[in-house]
This record gives sequence, C-alpha cells and structure tokens, in this order.
Amino acid sequence: MNVRKFSLIFIPVLAVVVLGGAAAYKLFFSSKIHTPPTAAQLQSWQYNVDKITTNLQGSSMIQIQLTLQALSTKVDAELTERNAQLDDVVIGVLHNLSASQIEAPGGRTYMKNLILKRVNAILTTGKITAVYIQNMIVQ
Repeated sequence: MNVRKFSLIFIPVLAVVVLGGAAAYKLFFSSKIHTPPTAAQLQSWQYNVDKITTNLQGSSMIQIQLTLQALSTKVDAELTERNAQLDDVVIGVLHNLSASQIEAPGGRTYMKNLILKRVNAILTTGKITAVYIQNMIVQ
C-alpha cells in the first residue's frame, strides 16, 4: 500500500474518531452542568445546634446558638444522630478560647472555622460547609 492510499484511508478514520470522541465528551460530561442550590435546598440542609452555655478560657462565659450548613440531608441526619458528640465538640472548642480571642477582629471567624474543622472530623457521611452564629452573648 502506498502512502497516498494510506493517507486517504487514515485521515477520514482519524477525523471520525476525533469527532466521535468530542461528541461523546459533550454528551456525557458537559451536560452535567452543576447549578447552585436554591435557598430552599440550603435551608433543608441546615442543622440547628441547641443553645449552649459554657465557660470560656479564663473567667468568662458564652451563650451561643449555631446553625451548621451542609450540602446534603445525609449530613443533617448524621448530625442529629451525633447530637451529644456535636455538643461536646463545640464545647471543647469554646473551652479553649478566651473572650478576648472571640471579641478580637476576626475572632468570630476563627471560632467558626475551628468548629467547622472539628465537626467535620467526626462526620462520615459528608461535611458541613459553613457555621452560622444565630445568637451569641459573651460575658
């Protein structure tokens, strides 16, 4: 077979393979565009932690109520099952913080990030994505 005949067969076959691959990619991967969750979905994936009153490092006290945001109802169910562990984790974080750390610039964010990290460490079905403070009193 000479080079000319080979190229007359090879080029169309290669074009069909490339176009077929591109079509398959578009069909299977690009059609799965992820849309952000709606407000109603986000609300259904929230878990409200019971109000916690505990000592902070030093002689201060804190009363706090949190909401944890997840991206699935499985996480919400696990948080309900692990309610005692969840309270223990949050109290453990709070006991290691002082009032001045929480009230300092960026202190609330630091506290929320610690809680997020420690809660995610006990979860097995997913992760929480945010910690919201509903109410907080530091004395």
